[in-house]
Amino acid sequence: MKIFQKRSVAAAVMVLAIVAGILIGQAKRPADTGEASTAVVGTYQYILDTENAVTEKTKEYVDAVNASLFAQTGAQIAVEVVDTTGGTDIADYAQQEFERLGVGARETDNGVLLILALENLYNGVPDGDYYIAWGNGFSSDEKNALQSILWDTMEADFAVKDYDAAVRKTFDALVKYLADLYGVTVRENYIPAVRENYSARSGNYSTQTSGYLAPTAGMLLGNLVGVVLVLFVVWVVLDGLRWSRYRSRYLMPGMGIPTVRYYPIFWGRPRRRRPPPPPRGPRPPRGGSGGPRPPYSGGSRRPPTGGSRPGRGGGFGGSFGGGSFGGGAGRGGGFGGGFGGGSFGGGAGRGGRR
Repeated sequence: MKIFQKRSVAAAVMVLAIVAGILIGQAKRPADTGEASTAVVGTYQYILDTENAVTEKTKEYVDAVNASLFAQTGAQIAVEVVDTTGGTDIADYAQQEFERLGVGARETDNGVLLILALENLYNGVPDGDYYIAWGNGFSSDEKNALQSILWDTMEADFAVKDYDAAVRKTFDALVKYLADLYGVTVRENYIPAVRENYSARSGNYSTQTSGYLAPTAGMLLGNLVGVVLVLFVVWVVLDGLRWSRYRSRYLMPGMGIPTVRYYPIFWGRPRRRRPPPPPRGPRPPRGGSGGPRPPYSGGSRRPPTGGSRPGRGGGFGGSFGGGSFGGGAGRGGGFGGGFGGGSFGGGAGRGGRR
């Protein structure tokens, strides 16, 4: 170990470690260094329309835009158009369909489902109802934004029974919001090379990326920090060996004053001695008049514990049954709490209990 006592040798070891790290990184580089590309594999039916309310042109458009959105973010926007949800409340129906269709990627749980029930009762009249459901991957603010988009874009066209326009307008607004949220460009059949891979919760729809993707600035910075930490640890270990060797040669009992001066880096620094405590002052005389003990003035005493304890203020009433469902709202109602489990994160709708 004597060789490691020399600083030049330690510096050489550090340089060799850096070179070794670079060589290892190059060795791990994939053999396929061609141009990277991402593809969507499998099929997914984004619009289920039993009432022929949505045109084929809109269906093709929704499929093509969803492919771009899913490949880059894992998000999906599905649409289901039915005559009625029967005896099932539309919020419950939306939860069932959201889980059945498996909307959104497993990795991100950011699916969105639009339900249009054209003959559901609304204010006692079969005027139709609609609902938007979302996954648990969205934050509270993002859920509120999805709800606002539904109310701002769906009602006008839905009220005059132009369901195709209602779907298209709401879909476009949702796509724009999600594209801005994730910082991506979404358009028909546009699928850039993406580092992340996503798989839909439905199980038959995923993305695959091939080719070489250059590391990002964040990845390079992380690797650099890791190398620096490793080198620092090596430096500390080598300095410890140097100090141990010096101590065994020059600082053992009976050796006298060292003939070689030691220059500490991490190990071997002289310890600071604690200064002696200051001398005590003269003790006060015992006894003395003193006088009565002054009254306590540090604030009020703890109130007695007798009597009834006041009740707590009216707080937020929690959900039940697993607590995954984030809530719902009516056409003119507010956003509320709910129930459930799994990946369904809640929803909002036109409103009104039928």
